[in-house]
Amino acid sequence: MWLAGAGHLPPLLIGPDGAAALLPVPVGPPLGTGLGGYESVTHPAAPGQTLLLFTDGLVERRGEDIDRSLARLAGLRFPAGQDIEAVLDTVLTGLDARHAEDDVAVLAARPHPRRPPGEPPYGTRASR
Repeated sequence: MWLAGAGHLPPLLIGPDGAAALLPVPVGPPLGTGLGGYESVTHPAAPGQTLLLFTDGLVERRGEDIDRSLARLAGLRFPAGQDIEAVLDTVLTGLDARHAEDDVAVLAARPHPRRPPGEPPYGTRASR
């Protein structure tokens, strides 16, 4: 997968075993500012991994260094094989998002292997 920073915090990659790590992404200016350019990086993505994108409101706490806030996110324990909804529940509960001091948005995505031509897309069933 190709990633570029546009004013947000680095994404979190959760492995199928539940291990989580922040991905190093070069920092770029926020979109729409007209400042500078963006450097992209490539990270391998495999089935069963989950990419978590989030706003700063999820992790930031007043008076706390942002590195400590990000470490709290990366330190969450994800049970192996969690589905996407359970990953989101773990994040929102583990970081007490209900009491966040700012708006919170979280997006979780998981790659799937490409289907051979002629097979129906994921989540659909072929009628026979």
